Amino acid sequence: MKISNNPPQHLSNYEVLQHFLDLKEDNDYLQKAVADNAARQVVRAHAQYPGAKNKFGDPVEVPHVDDLGEEDLAHEDDAARRGVSKELVWVQDEVIKYLCADYNVTARQTADGVAKLADQLQEYGFTKAELLQACNLAPQSQVGLYLIVEEAETRLPQPFNETMNQIVDEVIAPTLLAEPPEELWPYLSSTVHTEIAQNIIDDTAEYDEEAYDNEEEYVHEAEWGPGREGGVDDEEDTAME
Repeated sequence: MKISNNPPQHLSNYEVLQHFLDLKEDNDYLQKAVADNAARQVVRAHAQYPGAKNKFGDPVEVPHVDDLGEEDLAHEDDAARRGVSKELVWVQDEVIKYLCADYNVTARQTADGVAKLADQLQEYGFTKAELLQACNLAPQSQVGLYLIVEEAETRLPQPFNETMNQIVDEVIAPTLLAEPPEELWPYLSSTVHTEIAQNIIDDTAEYDEEAYDNEEEYVHEAEWGPGREGGVDDEEDTAME
């Protein structure tokens, strides 16, 4: 076993999206292979026992499966033994849904565009963290870029306002597509910003309510005084007397 001392490599959102799209393609194949393998087992059982019936006494319905060669059947058997993780499929779908949402620019990015953006931003002295954030967010306004670049007033060439507008209009904007490519259309989702804010408010209110309930319970258990049950030490002192 080899131990790598290299620092971790950070991935852009575009690279993460491409990875999960490849993962989805693999999982889709596995799901189909598992279903086809199960159907093929039913066909084989029906061929061996043509008069078989289910627990209700009805004839077993024979599913249709495509004929495959020996090599394809071997791949299907391997996929059936490998199986599919439902948890992984859920995570995969949620990540793709998030990265393809309309409030992200990831679906409108390309590999060449992200690489070109990272190269050009280095000329302005961006740090690695700022480069990654700029590639992920691709801000479309000076305000959005200002939130990424630390101490922009002193680090960017003066006048920094014009420099930031130049970065937004001439560096970032040309790397984005006008609309997502057709192959990503099935994964696009739209979320209203007010809905996101309301979800955050509801989650915060629920958390505060739980914290308040726990605090009341703690205070109730911590109450001591006259007329209340004494502690273990009090009982021991009374017994000794």
